[in-house]
Amino acid sequence: MKWIVGGLLLAVVGVVYKQPELMTWVVYCFAGLFASMALALFFAFSRNKHYGLLMLGCTYLSGALLAVLLTQWWPLLAGFVIAWVLRAMGMEPVAEEASAASTPQEGENKS
Repeated sequence: MKWIVGGLLLAVVGVVYKQPELMTWVVYCFAGLFASMALALFFAFSRNKHYGLLMLGCTYLSGALLAVLLTQWWPLLAGFVIAWVLRAMGMEPVAEEASAASTPQEGENKS
């Protein structure tokens, strides 16, 4: 399996070096994905008011904008790494368990 993935990766790199405009479209596609993740995080911030979501959204959006303006891949990588550092620092809100909120605790009446 790793030989297949390696061969495909080598083929993609070869095509990108022969046709540099293809790399431009790859950067644009990933920048669009980053921008859509930023919009989703901004929407989540408007509902949750957790400032970590705002910081993550700004990070993804700035990476996408820089990648489009410079037509380079490294702003996408930098934005992704900075977002993971922010998540490691605890800027992502903790997911609430729906089942824990709906089931009664020990000692509570089930009536």
